[in-house]
Amino acid sequence: MLILAIDTSAAASVALVDGERLVAALTEFAARRHVEFIGPALAEVLAEAPRPDAVVVGIGPGPFTGLRAGIAGGIGAALGAGVPVHGVVSHDALALRSLSTADGTVAVATDARRREVYATVYHGLDGDGLPLVAATPAALDPALLAAALREVYGGARRVGRGFELYRDVLGGPDDAEPEALDPTAEWLARVAHRSLASGRELPGTEPLYLREPDAKPSARRATLLN
Repeated sequence: MLILAIDTSAAASVALVDGERLVAALTEFAARRHVEFIGPALAEVLAEAPRPDAVVVGIGPGPFTGLRAGIAGGIGAALGAGVPVHGVVSHDALALRSLSTADGTVAVATDARRREVYATVYHGLDGDGLPLVAATPAALDPALLAAALREVYGGARRVGRGFELYRDVLGGPDDAEPEALDPTAEWLARVAHRSLASGRELPGTEPLYLREPDAKPSARRATLLN
């Protein structure tokens, strides 16, 4: 299956992946101009194959402005090609990249701004080769995540830019390569491919915002310590 993937939860990233094989990719790390990046990147990547079988977009967690650029671009590309569009949790891409080389527990933390991180914890891969979620995404003070890593998830690998930004509290990331700090479209597409190949239903394109007015931070925060 040929999948066009877009993620703008942190970096701005576009990729075309055929099954598990990368066909083309463009990524701008630590991007702040997601809208300006997406159009030209899509045109360049789609020059390799103008009609993918499906489009997937990273639904976060991430900031409103960044997420909507990628999601809108993906919806537009899917409409133009006449193919379905799906969502994938962006942290799943970082988790799969890490778990592709070693099993175990992985804590993913990305920049949530406002002196917080977005955090998700995974316990290895399931039978379909997909990351198993142990604690769902939450917006956390770095000190609270550090406590969870000490008290509940000791020995977890640290993955993501959040560990780079708050290394004094959390300890630095176990992998400092740019592709290990921010979610990329390449690994997002691999998550989607494995999900669809195993018959799983992927989420829609609704963004995963963790600071909406009706959110319940206390309930979300508690999940990491349960």
